[in-house]
Amino acid sequence: MINRQKSLFAIYFAYFLDYFGYAIVFGLFGPLLLSSDFKMFSSETSLQMRHLSLAVLFAVYPLMQLIFAPIFGDFADHFGRKRTFYILNSGVTVGYFLSGIAILTHHFPLLLVSRILTGMFSSNRTICMASLSDLSPDEKSRSKAYGIIATLGGLSWIVSILVGGIFSKSLSPEIPFWITTGFALLSLVILRLFFHETNTNNERFYFDLFKGMRHIAACFKIKGLGSLYFYYLMMMMGWGINLLWLNPYTLSRYTVSHEILFGLLASTGVVWSLGSSCINEILLKRFKARQIAQIGTGGLFIVFTLCSLMTTFVPFAIFALIASVFGALAWTNALSTISLVAPEEIQGKVMGISQSFASIAFMFAPLLAGTLAGINITFVYPMAAFLTLVSFAILRIFTKHSKETYERAA
Repeated sequence: MINRQKSLFAIYFAYFLDYFGYAIVFGLFGPLLLSSDFKMFSSETSLQMRHLSLAVLFAVYPLMQLIFAPIFGDFADHFGRKRTFYILNSGVTVGYFLSGIAILTHHFPLLLVSRILTGMFSSNRTICMASLSDLSPDEKSRSKAYGIIATLGGLSWIVSILVGGIFSKSLSPEIPFWITTGFALLSLVILRLFFHETNTNNERFYFDLFKGMRHIAACFKIKGLGSLYFYYLMMMMGWGINLLWLNPYTLSRYTVSHEILFGLLASTGVVWSLGSSCINEILLKRFKARQIAQIGTGGLFIVFTLCSLMTTFVPFAIFALIASVFGALAWTNALSTISLVAPEEIQGKVMGISQSFASIAFMFAPLLAGTLAGINITFVYPMAAFLTLVSFAILRIFTKHSKETYERAA
């Protein structure tokens, strides 16, 4: 029992710090690459090239995650969670350290290499979830553990955005990455001292570089899931454009201070947490998960459309915060709907496929947003609205088809 509590503490601590590192870039990369005051590029570099460079910087992380997360998942099943934690934390420590060096020396290629490294070793949260499953065999304890994880993720986002904003502004923009490097090292120490191995299986390890892509192909063989995954892909791409380009869009279109911008980014984490907890719980008393996913997706389309029409910052910021509520409802209930449709015996595989689709979405979303922003920044939110409209239509068609199938069977 004591070992279980120590391990849970180490897992929660590692998850919090890993999510901190994941979120730190969202408030920092936009100003670093788009502002000519910071010398990452020469003053002759066009705004279009800056947006495209930012897009590539965001896209390589989920690409590496798509390739390497399944590999490290298999590694953890064979060689143990603890050993995998050591490798992953060591890798991201080097990645964060190189990010700080790159920003200090204004070296974009090195910054890109650092993002590739952090993406390769970004499976910490996946191993945390697997370890929680090992320690939580029944539904009640697992739900409680996942609830804590969700809360920690929201808190970590808020703290990360605030730390990035405060230290980059008051000291220097590389300081948040030194702090993140220190946190990654601290996570290693905590895991060494408190985490006890949770995996008792010794499954055979297979190195499959294309396992993530095989997951994508496999989903279409599972009856009823292909259209849901296509919906999830489109919805996540629309949401990803908003999440990744909220900072660059605000800086490019409105005149706001960095303090206000970081306050907006931090507030989205608070609103997201409220949407995924309180508001979601209220809606679940009256609606099914699939219906709430429709509400969330339809709400995103409306709010993204309104965001594209706002010419002043305050109403835009209000709608951006409202989007976080609908985004939380759509994301949470999309995954729930997928899980409910899938057979019980392949739940683990289905969640792995969902992660692969999320990685694909967050790989293409910045490339699409960066290309459009380079042409005209006002094109960004109409594209986000269009993608969520397509996803809403797919979900509605799937729901209607499922209802007709049920009625014929009855």
